[in-house]
Amino acid sequence: MIICRFRGLRVAKNKKGGGLELNTAFLPVNKRWSLERLAQLYIREIVRLHGVPSSIISDRDPRFTSRFWQTLHEALGTRLRLSSAYHPQTDGQPERTIQSLEDLLRACVLDHLGSWEEVLPLVEFTYNNSYHASIGMAPFEDLYGRRCKTPLCWYQEGESVVVGPELVLQTIEMVRQIQKRLRATQSRQKSYADRRRRPLEFEEGEHVFLRVKPTTGVGRAVRAKKLTPKFIGPYQILHRVGPVAYQLALPPFLSNLHDVFHVSQLRKYIRDPSHVVEMDEVQVRENLTYEKRPVAVVDHKLKELRGKSISLVKILWDAATGEATWEIESQFKEQYPFLFSSKPIFEDENSYLLGGIVT
Repeated sequence: MIICRFRGLRVAKNKKGGGLELNTAFLPVNKRWSLERLAQLYIREIVRLHGVPSSIISDRDPRFTSRFWQTLHEALGTRLRLSSAYHPQTDGQPERTIQSLEDLLRACVLDHLGSWEEVLPLVEFTYNNSYHASIGMAPFEDLYGRRCKTPLCWYQEGESVVVGPELVLQTIEMVRQIQKRLRATQSRQKSYADRRRRPLEFEEGEHVFLRVKPTTGVGRAVRAKKLTPKFIGPYQILHRVGPVAYQLALPPFLSNLHDVFHVSQLRKYIRDPSHVVEMDEVQVRENLTYEKRPVAVVDHKLKELRGKSISLVKILWDAATGEATWEIESQFKEQYPFLFSSKPIFEDENSYLLGGIVT
């Protein structure tokens, strides 16, 4: 039993032992449905007709990775086999089924100008009752021994009635033929894929680049655009998961992604000394404080305090903000003598600047 997503649909493909295709179920759902409702749909439409599957291959949709879904199938005795992230070739048959379903729905909606949910049952029947090159017959013919009757069907009732030993022999021969055709089809498709496939293998501890595509989770995480680099990294390989998947040590900004990737999404990183940037040693001083220094003296005045005249100066601390305070002139002459130069620097009819003093 294989379950995969298709734009508000669930495509459930049932298989016999030995890879024999039986039939496909197209189930309309809503993405806002709760997991409890999806579980009821699964039991009503799949388990009721075909029993509890031994394993399910699915993508990493949050619904399929949730604890509720995993606990449900653990109780039913079904093994969940999640596909590698961003690698639809993990199980290509449902992917090809989705393409066929999309073509059928598009044609029906354009011809009848109706909702796709209305024509979905007939699309499912047509798909299962049509010839499949992979098995050399229709899925219904494999399941029932004949195609189902339609208004345009050429099949005559009672045409192929077999009983007793003949039925057993015919069934065994049909199974052999289907297995042979499936192996031939899989071998042919594998030869097509191997033309562009390179054997890649990495060791734990090595560093690899990670492929970036705008349509994948990696691309969305880094906000990939047309001119974004095709690979990011390098990242260290932590573990090898199966023969063609690896677990990577991802940085914090990719922490929301599943850290196991198919080998086709990786590229070997060749270490180069020029890629290492030497950082200068930085001396960190403890209890570091910022010392604010005066900029200029902008005014002065005399202030009477307890019978004594005290000379005050207005100190400009920050020329940008104009922050200034009144301070005792004698103290500032000792600390900042450069503010009290006697050489005129600038002069006009109203005031002149002696060193740092505006008068």
